[in-house]
Amino acid sequence: MSDSQENKKGQAAADGRAAPDSGRSSSLQPHGSAEATPGKHTFSLKSLPNLLTIGRLILSVVFFVFLADYKTQEAGGAGPLAAALVVYGIAAVTDVLDGYLARRWKVTSTFGRLADPIVDKVIVCGAFAMFAGRNFAAVSLADLAEFERRLPEWVYGSMVSGVQAWMVVVLLAREFVISGIRGYSESQGITFPATQAGKAKMFIQSATICTILVQLAWLQQATWAIVLKGVLVWLTVVTTVVSGLLYAKKAQKLLRDATRG
Repeated sequence: MSDSQENKKGQAAADGRAAPDSGRSSSLQPHGSAEATPGKHTFSLKSLPNLLTIGRLILSVVFFVFLADYKTQEAGGAGPLAAALVVYGIAAVTDVLDGYLARRWKVTSTFGRLADPIVDKVIVCGAFAMFAGRNFAAVSLADLAEFERRLPEWVYGSMVSGVQAWMVVVLLAREFVISGIRGYSESQGITFPATQAGKAKMFIQSATICTILVQLAWLQQATWAIVLKGVLVWLTVVTTVVSGLLYAKKAQKLLRDATRG
């Protein structure tokens, strides 16, 4: 047999072997493409709660900008406060929605578990810090409602918001301590979920923020609104301290049990 004939036979045999392989690869291609789409869909579902958390952080910046734009002595202060109220409402909705979706789709993550409470602390503590700022201070008695002028100064601290600087220190101290405890618990492999007292504290804080915004924007002279604002501000301080103590006590018990085990 000549060399040319042998080469032709070898090439034909190679082509014969390549054909089935080529057929298999082409038959697998559509299956691979079908799998790619669900993979992308699953990724989007997993990322949506975290994206909502990040979006809430961005909303907190917008919220602070509107609060900073408010001036006690200037007319037309309802505009920035109304805008701040809308933004805070949207942020609250995203807070509820990201937790609901994460549980429903079973896509809870370490990022979400850690970032979600941090973002909540940023917007809540930031709001109270802004309320204790200079632009919410009562420069003169004329800046206060008639009912507020008859109250002892320690009740409102010369702030139209009713939030005093020492109250913000209490809120921040509680959050720093609890964050430290939670971080240490996580490092020891102990998951520390939110307590009922902590949830109640968060609800009261949010109600206080909304009440302050509504009262200053539209109900400056309404006695019932002023009383409600003052009660909620002081209730926020009390629940912050109490929930912090309960949280620390529960953390101590969990860590002690984990050490014994």
